[in-house]
Amino acid sequence: MYVFSYFKTNDEAMYLAISDDGLSWREACDGLPVLRSRVGTGRLRDPFIIRDQTGTFQALWTDGWESPAIGCASSTDLIHWEEQRLLPVMMDVPGVRNCWAPEAYWDEAAGMYRIIWSSTVLAQSEEERRDHRIWSVHTADFNSCSPPAVFFDPGYNVIDATVTGLDDRYVMLFKDERGHNELGTAYKAIRSVQWGKQAHTGPSTVESSDLLTPALTEGPTLYRDPSGQWIMLYDAFQDGYYGGVCSDDLTVWEPLGSRLKLPQGVRHGSVLQIDGDDNALTGR
Repeated sequence: MYVFSYFKTNDEAMYLAISDDGLSWREACDGLPVLRSRVGTGRLRDPFIIRDQTGTFQALWTDGWESPAIGCASSTDLIHWEEQRLLPVMMDVPGVRNCWAPEAYWDEAAGMYRIIWSSTVLAQSEEERRDHRIWSVHTADFNSCSPPAVFFDPGYNVIDATVTGLDDRYVMLFKDERGHNELGTAYKAIRSVQWGKQAHTGPSTVESSDLLTPALTEGPTLYRDPSGQWIMLYDAFQDGYYGGVCSDDLTVWEPLGSRLKLPQGVRHGSVLQIDGDDNALTGR
């Protein structure tokens, strides 16, 4: 079963949808949110869920537009969330302006989880602007973290990174945030980059792909459908729809079109695949 966590423009809380095939989605929990933030700014955007090695689900989220921390909560069933807390990942970094779209993956070389997000960091003399890079920390327990460091810096504004492990390497999707939010922009879409699992540093900054999605898209999430085909969902934030593409090789992508069916109003979500025994969401 697949679980899609997302928020809504008019309700910054975490909602869930479920699917048997990764394409046709239905609202879980009667369409009600399963998590509202009680920490930090009280906002919850860009939710992401990972299952840690103890079997516990860990949710991460953006704590507002200008927070130097990210939100985190834990659950054993995806419905009841406890231990809400802030991870102050950028609290001690001078000039930090924000922490957006946190996600996590198991870093095999480090033997720990790596949490990634995008932040703008400006010198005091610089004009207020957005110039994000992907930052990261390591954590063993989603409570204490290593000092933050830049993870990916291609020399231009990037946000919304998500990492998926393959057999011997990782693939990261990210948004090229250059350009303007207007029709005809040359950027504002998703690229990818890959690197070996034994590397102790982040991905190369010079080997990213061409743009993979239409302009004015963000918030990618990547997973395989039951046949093994790759599915990428993305938020077409300017035009107000959620789209998707599929690929056999992570290089050539084709639109999903009407095959993709999602609830109304979803924003910047993330897909998690769970075992059939994890059935609390369906009641089966």
